[in-house]
Amino acid sequence: MNLPLVDRCAQFARAQTLDPSGTAGSYRGYVAVDVPLPWPDDIADHPTVAPVAGALAAAGLRVQGTVPDPADGDGTRLATFLRPPGPFVAYEAAAWRLDPGDATVALAAIAASAAAGGALDAGPATLVAEGEATGRLVLVCTHGSRDACCGSLGTRLARSLPGLGAGVHVRRTSHTGGHRFAPTALFLPEGTVWAYLDMDTLVAIADRTLDPELAARAYRGCTGLEGPEVQAADGAALREVGWAWLDHRRSGAVVERDGDRTLVRLEGEAPDGTRRAFEATVEVARVVPVPDCGKPIEQARKSAPELRVRDLRTV
Repeated sequence: MNLPLVDRCAQFARAQTLDPSGTAGSYRGYVAVDVPLPWPDDIADHPTVAPVAGALAAAGLRVQGTVPDPADGDGTRLATFLRPPGPFVAYEAAAWRLDPGDATVALAAIAASAAAGGALDAGPATLVAEGEATGRLVLVCTHGSRDACCGSLGTRLARSLPGLGAGVHVRRTSHTGGHRFAPTALFLPEGTVWAYLDMDTLVAIADRTLDPELAARAYRGCTGLEGPEVQAADGAALREVGWAWLDHRRSGAVVERDGDRTLVRLEGEAPDGTRRAFEATVEVARVVPVPDCGKPIEQARKSAPELRVRDLRTV
């Protein structure tokens, strides 16, 4: 592989036209909570999160720190997202209000309730009334202490965004994974993760006016679906069906593995009850270095497979 002479991870990914399919990660749920800056390299090491980070991770919950909004005064925002049983279309969301200093206690209560298998309970927090819906969160990664590309490109994107419509809230967030695809964003409650963003692309994703072919190229996957190969097939189905595919209750599973090729079955049920099913062969197209931003590519300490859907068949 001829490596480009760049030292920024996002430059490298773009120069390699790296496909982001299947890189979203899979999570039982999310907790998005205001965490004051500055942030350490890992949000789990912040004093607000550190005492309960292990319990939250053990419960399958990922913490996304969000930059507090001065307009909120002394209040702290917290939102929870929990994957319901069965095929996935969106996390079950709840919004909470916290008094100053209560975030760690609330996170501990959430971890305990998740471990018990019930609905998430934020303890001392006040559940926002149902009439004050959580809406959609667009979390743009701006975690500069983790990655320079997210800190520069992500922050510039988040600050340049216009309003994305009623009920859509843009927040600057901590590391979402995949910093080499910066700028990146996570949409909740649908759990979709996006790469290589600019202002026009993100706006068109939010209102679903982007051509599905272009959307699929930026789609890292859905965190409510299990496994990279299933996520890659989900992206191919988005390309095939269009935006309506993301309104389907979806499930997927690996049928067979054969070396670098994986056979995946993907099923979806539309809101009107119509069902669709696909099979796809997902292959490892190449193994690519994952650079540390600001260091030569040759010093990369790890690598990752780039997945490609070789064919998608209706079954």
